This record gives sequence, C-alpha cells and structure tokens, in this order.
Amino acid sequence: MLAASAGALAALPSVASINLCADQLVLTVAAPEQVLTVSWLSADPEESLLATQAARYPLNYGSAEELLRFHPDVVIAGAYTNAFTRALLARLGYKVIELEPEDSAADIARNLQVVAAAIGREERGDALVAELDARARQIAAARPEHSPATVVVRPGGFTVGEHSLADELMKLAGVRNVAAEQGLDRWGSLSMETLLASRPDLIVLTGYRASQPSLANAVLRHPALRLVRNARTATVPAPYWDCGLPQSLDAAALLQQAATQ
Repeated sequence: MLAASAGALAALPSVASINLCADQLVLTVAAPEQVLTVSWLSADPEESLLATQAARYPLNYGSAEELLRFHPDVVIAGAYTNAFTRALLARLGYKVIELEPEDSAADIARNLQVVAAAIGREERGDALVAELDARARQIAAARPEHSPATVVVRPGGFTVGEHSLADELMKLAGVRNVAAEQGLDRWGSLSMETLLASRPDLIVLTGYRASQPSLANAVLRHPALRLVRNARTATVPAPYWDCGLPQSLDAAALLQQAATQ
C-alpha cells in the first residue's frame, strides 16, 4: 500500500506559478511535493494569505528564463500575467494554464477546479468547492435584517464598486455597497465629499501597509473622516479580497460580524 501511494504521488505533475492569485490557488490545491516555485509576492504577508506557506518554496519574478531551471510540467498564470512570458513558455512546450480573475464565489470554484484538473488533484478540488459552497450558504443564511450602508476606504482614497469580488462578498454578507449604488464599476476613487454625503453606517478599512508612512495611507487620516467616525469601523485585510480564494469568504464573515454589532 505504501509503495502504491508513493507511486501515485510520483505520478502527479510538478507545478510552477507566476502570479500572486494563482500562487495561492496552487498552494491550496496542490500536494506540497508538487510545487516547484511560486512568485515573490506570495511570500509577502501584506499581499498573500499564504505567505508562510509560500516562503517554503523558491520564489520567482515571473520570467520565462527563471522557470527553465525548474522545468515544471504545468505553469499556472493569470490571464493578465505578462503576455510575452506566457507566449514564450507555450512556444517552448510548457503547459500554461491561464486563470481568469475571480469576481464571485462561483469564479473561485471555477478556478479551484481548473487548477485541480491541471495538476491531477481533482478530488481535492471537488472537496474545496463543496466546502466553499457550504460556507457561502451558511453566511447567506445569517444576513442581517437591516443592511447597513457600507463604504470600503482603501489607501489613496480608493474603494470598490460593482462587478468586483469585494462587492460580491459584501452582498453575500448582507451589507449595502454605497459606491456600487452610486454607479462605480469595479475599482475607483471615492472623493471625501461623496464619502461624507453618503453617511455610511459602516466604514471598512483594509489595513494595507498601515505601519508604513505613505501619501496613500495619509488619506485615511483626513480630518474630515472624523465627521463620519460615529459610523462603525471594521478592518478586512486586503489579501482577503484581492484574490479569489476559499479564505475570501472570511471577508464576508468579518463584514457580517461588523454589521450585526
């Protein structure tokens, strides 16, 4: 039995990833022995939910030349990863899987199954999708009766609009996305005047590199924000919704908890 198990593991294809979101899906789905390299951003805890896990592997900067020394059976990339790199790897005979961005829980499920199929881990993919669906139903069933008007304020005064993963997670949690209601599509800026006029019940911060001085984070200390500080404030770290992962549903749970306090 041990020999058969070792033989099955040896038959699994090796995998390299060159995109932050793809990295985390690979680390979630693959057996540890399959992973040859992941991109450098995945080892940064400000960017990645799986930074500790990613740091165990050699890191790459997304170039085709780097991957040649690893010679992976499968390369996982994002649809917007450097087009030249993807094309060159394909011309050299590598199997390159390009993942579309995740804008919903259904998209997360799709990419989990795409990665799982590419690296011979279909059972693991199916189990993760089943857990994802069950968690989403659990969160949806606990939506608050009153949907608080909510604004996400990111460094630099940016926010999240409709047709984004963050907006879908807000809907799942049962909170109203003020920026989406005002017509903002995907990602964009939110003027201080608009923020004040919206009179939100809940302000959501991301805490992104909060300890590092920057002009982007200085926006979060704007004196006018004191006028809406009577609103509840919650922090949902940026990595929870920058990439679509099973852990992204934790963002919805955090929002729901803040909405019901």
